[in-house]
Amino acid sequence: MDLEKKSRREREKQNRREEILNAAWSVFSLKEYGKATVDEIAEAAGLSKGTVYLYFNNKADLFLSTIEMGIEKAASIIQEVISSIDDPIESLKEIVKRMFIFFEENFGFFEILSSGRSHFEVHADTEDSIDFRNRIIEISSYGIKIMAEHIQRGIEAGAFRKVDPFDAALCLLEVIRGFAFVQIMMPVKLSNKSESIASIFLDGIRNKDVGC
Repeated sequence: MDLEKKSRREREKQNRREEILNAAWSVFSLKEYGKATVDEIAEAAGLSKGTVYLYFNNKADLFLSTIEMGIEKAASIIQEVISSIDDPIESLKEIVKRMFIFFEENFGFFEILSSGRSHFEVHADTEDSIDFRNRIIEISSYGIKIMAEHIQRGIEAGAFRKVDPFDAALCLLEVIRGFAFVQIMMPVKLSNKSESIASIFLDGIRNKDVGC
């Protein structure tokens, strides 16, 4: 019985934490980090400011945790594709498509992720904290590592040529994010562009009939 109560309490705490993060997601997508307040996030979550501080240390913690939540969602998409499609090339094409769909469906997170000013302000708030700096590095590299491991497996299988898998993963994810940044403002469905973008990444733009 005690274990059941503990399990239920842990689920309730996790649900409450997710409620706060969803509220933070909403607030940070509408306002820059410097202009958003913990009071607004608490109000959006329907909770007191004190309750928010039971789960998060400060606004910087909330902001980074919101990005973590979004990156984890995106990473789970990549992992799902990798586990369901064996062919490295076809799985990479599907990853591009699914990532574009993710950005289409989660425009608020895209705004948070792409807010250079907010990221600069967070760095300024946490520049004296080694733990925060390490956390920022870990968050930034999480999705890249998963993609790099997938590309490395493709290299070992002979599907991709030998390149630095981390560099290739970073290039691909930045292409996806950069393309989304431009196209999401236009009346173009991103997922319809996934085949073209994947092809450019996989094959480049050089005419193979033309010598070096």
